[in-house]
Amino acid sequence: MNDHGRTGPGLSGADIGRKNQRALLAYLRGIREACARLPARNGKVNVTAVALACGFDRGVLYQNPRCKRLLQIAVKWYGLEGVGDRADAAPDTHDPRDDRIRKLEQQNAALLAENHSLRRKLARLQHIDNEMSETGRRVWR
Repeated sequence: MNDHGRTGPGLSGADIGRKNQRALLAYLRGIREACARLPARNGKVNVTAVALACGFDRGVLYQNPRCKRLLQIAVKWYGLEGVGDRADAAPDTHDPRDDRIRKLEQQNAALLAENHSLRRKLARLQHIDNEMSETGRRVWR
């Protein structure tokens, strides 16, 4: 199965669950380090935006017990009411600007997660470069 629930070669279901958990944890750390907030709508976390930023289907946040728990902890941390998404919005209060805001929040969340991931990768590569410069030897992981 791949990250979106379709079958394919490679990872087992447990491996995918752990990969999704790591992605969510990296995303949550990234937004906390950036002093950002969870994407929200009407006082509830926008599950779709969080899942999009993490690179998996939003069903993961409902079905994976560890991811669900991590999100619940983050929801409490940020003082939101609970888990919700676009379906929770009242249809009579729809403002076209909300769609643009939601899209920008999703893009921002995805960029924060990517930035966090790239910073970790850069730190690892700088460490390898330093080791190679100091010892003249190739560094094995």
